[in-house]
Amino acid sequence: MNLVKKMWVVFSFFLLTNTVAAQTYELDASHVAAEELHPIPFSGVNPQGIKLSANNRYFLKNNKPWFPLMGEMHYNRVPPQDWESGILKMKSAGLSIIATYIFWNEHETEPGVWDWKNNRDLRKFVELCGKHGMYVWLRIGPWAHGEQLHGGHPEWIAKMKGRRTNDPTYIAAAAKLFNQIGAQTKGLFFQDSGPVIGTQLENEYASGQAEHITKLKQIAQEAGIRPVFWSVTANTVFDENKMEVIPLQGSYCYRGWEKAGGGPTADFLYGDDQWIMGDALGKLFYTPALFPRGLCEQGAGSQMTGANRFVVEPYVEEAHLQNQIGRGMNLIGYYMFHGGTQTPGLKEPGLPESYDFQAPVGEFGIIRPSYKCLKILHNFINDFGTELAAMPQVEPAHPVRDVHNTKDLRYIARVKDKSGFLFLMNTQVRVLMPDRKVTVNLKLKNETIQFPSILLKGQTNLMLPFNLELNGVLIKYATAQPMAKIEEGRTTTLFLVKPEGVNAVIALERNTLKSKNGPEVLKLEPGVPLQLTSKTGKRLVVITLTREEAENSWRTTINGTQALVITHANLINNGSNLQLQQVGSNIFNFKVYPRGLPGFVENSGAASRKLAWYDDYSVSVRPYQPEIKLQLKNETALVQLPASLPEQVNDILLRIQYLGGSATARQDQKLLSDNLFNGIPWLFSAKNYLGKGTLQFDIQRWGDTITGVDKELVEKIKSKGAVVEKIEALPEYKVIVNF
Repeated sequence: MNLVKKMWVVFSFFLLTNTVAAQTYELDASHVAAEELHPIPFSGVNPQGIKLSANNRYFLKNNKPWFPLMGEMHYNRVPPQDWESGILKMKSAGLSIIATYIFWNEHETEPGVWDWKNNRDLRKFVELCGKHGMYVWLRIGPWAHGEQLHGGHPEWIAKMKGRRTNDPTYIAAAAKLFNQIGAQTKGLFFQDSGPVIGTQLENEYASGQAEHITKLKQIAQEAGIRPVFWSVTANTVFDENKMEVIPLQGSYCYRGWEKAGGGPTADFLYGDDQWIMGDALGKLFYTPALFPRGLCEQGAGSQMTGANRFVVEPYVEEAHLQNQIGRGMNLIGYYMFHGGTQTPGLKEPGLPESYDFQAPVGEFGIIRPSYKCLKILHNFINDFGTELAAMPQVEPAHPVRDVHNTKDLRYIARVKDKSGFLFLMNTQVRVLMPDRKVTVNLKLKNETIQFPSILLKGQTNLMLPFNLELNGVLIKYATAQPMAKIEEGRTTTLFLVKPEGVNAVIALERNTLKSKNGPEVLKLEPGVPLQLTSKTGKRLVVITLTREEAENSWRTTINGTQALVITHANLINNGSNLQLQQVGSNIFNFKVYPRGLPGFVENSGAASRKLAWYDDYSVSVRPYQPEIKLQLKNETALVQLPASLPEQVNDILLRIQYLGGSATARQDQKLLSDNLFNGIPWLFSAKNYLGKGTLQFDIQRWGDTITGVDKELVEKIKSKGAVVEKIEALPEYKVIVNF
C-alpha cells in the first residue's frame, strides 16, 4: 500500500470514528439487592489492636471492608542482597501483602538434612517484610508446583506411593516439614505482632480427597503455624461445610503452557460468575456465595517455555486487572509480581533457568512498564477500597460473552446505595479492538445518570465514578478516572486521570456546595485544579492528571504525611528517605504534593521551585559511562565489567540484542540465567557480577517448534543464524532524598 493510500485510510478511519453517533447502552441498577453478609471463622487481633477478619463477600480490617493487594516473590529465587529492594518496590507499587512458596526440596536437601541459610533464610525474608510494613502469605505445600522439580517435593517423597494423601508415612514426613516451618516462623505471626497473616495449604489439589486438606491444617497448627487466614487454590477439593480454608482463584490471560502463549481468553468479559473455573482450572468444588471473592494467582505475566513464546503487553495486564475489579474480586494476588532465577538443579524439566515471568518487577529487580500501568489501579484500590469492596456488581441485560465480539461494549458497574463505579472495557488479549464512541444511561433508584458521549480508544479501559461523596461534596459523575485521594485535615484532594481523546468533565450536585451559583458541569483540564467548598465548610480539591503523569505518580507517605510524587524515575521509600532510580539520565526531576512538607525541602539537596500546587525539584548526579570491554563473535559475546560502581550508580544494565532461539549467561563457567527469545532484547543486570570475572553470553540456534514470534523476525533469524547483534551498557543512576 503506497503512502498516500495509507494516509487516506487513516484519515477516513479518523473521520469515521469522530463523526459516527455514539452507541448508547443501558444499565439498570435500580434494584440492587442488599447482600446477605455473614462472618466466616477467620479472625485475629494483634497486640497493637488491629483486627483482621472476613465475611462471605470481602475481607475486613478493624471491622471495615478491606481490599488487599498481594504479590508473589520467591525468596529462594532472588539473591538475599536484593530482597529488601524487591520488597520495597512491591510496596511502592501499592501492594500490602507478599506471598511466597516454601519449596520442600529447597530445604530438606537429604532425608533429615535441613538448610535455612543464605537465599533459603525464610525467617530473615519474613522479618524484612515486617520491617517495611508488609504482610506475608506463606504457601507451605507440602506440594507446591511453582515450576519446581517434583512440584517442590524432595526426590524420595516424589517416589512415595502415598504422596499427597493421608497415608501415615507421607503425613509423618509432611509434619516434619511443617515443624521446620513453624520453628523458622515462630513469633512472626499476626497475633505476635508479626507480618504473617495467611497460609495456603497444598496447591491445585483437584484429584485428591477433601480430608487431606483437613489433615494438613491439623498438622500445621500442631507445628505452631497459626495465621489469621487459611487458603487453598480454588481448583482444590475441600470440605466447605467445615469452613477450614478460603478458596482463592487463578487467572492468566497469557499462558505459557499453551501454543504461543494462548489465544483470546475470557479474562476481558465482565461477569458475575466463576468463569475462570471452567475456562482454565476445571471443575468448581465449592459454593461461591460462602466465601470472599479473591485471587491468589492473577497472572501478571507468565512463564515462557521452549516452544511457547509471547510478549506481555502492559495495557493488557492493566485491562486484566480492571476486569477483575469490575467483576467483583475483593482481593488481588499476583503470580508473579517479582520474578527470579531457578535454583540450579531444582527447576521443572523443560523450562528455562530464568523465572522472570515478564513480571512487573523482573528477574533482576528491573521495573517494567506494566508495573506503572498496574500502579494506577492499585492507588485507586488503596484509597477507595473500603467503599469498593462493599459494592456488589451489576451486569447489563445482555452482556458480551464472545471473546471475538468487537462490535459491542463490555461494561458493568459496582453499586451500593446509589453510589459506585462504572467499568468500560475495550481491550481483548490477541484481538485488536476498534475505537468507539459510547454513552451509558445508568438507571438508579429514583434517578438516571446519563454519562456524556466519550471516545473509548481501542486497547484501553476506563472506570468512571458516580454519586461519589467526598468531604461533603457530591460528584454526580465524571468522565475521568479516579486514581487517588489525599486527606489533610478538612481538605481532601482527589486525583483524576484524563483519558486520551476525551473532553473530560465533572458534574456536581450544587446543593452540596457552599456556593450554589455557577455551572453544574465543569471541564477538567490537567494543570487546572478545581477548588470546591461544601456547605459544611470542608474543601475538595480536584487535580486532573494526564495519562503520562498518572503512570509516573507514586502514592506514598513522607514524615507521616500523605503525599503524591510525580517523577519518571522509579521511587523507593524506606521510611527515612526516598531513593530515585532511573536508566540513562543523570538528571532527576520530581514534583511533590502537597507543598512544603516539613523537613523535606531543607534536606533534599535539590534545587526547587514552588508551583501552584506542587513543589518542583531537580537534582543531578555526576554522569557515568560504564567502562566495559566487549568481544562479539557470531553467537558468543564476552563482557568485561568494572570492578565496582560509583556511589551515584545503582546498576549497569546490559541491553543484549540478539537473534536465535535462546541465550545463556555464564561467569567462570557457572550458568547464571538464560533468556528465551521473543523479539524483545534481553535486559541483564550486572551489579551482582562486578569484579568476579568476564561475563559470557552464548546464543542458541532457532528451533522449528518455537511458536509466538513474528514470522518476518523468524525468517531473519533463519537467514542470519544465531548471532549477538549489539550490546549496550546502560547506567542506572540513583539519588537519595532525605526527609
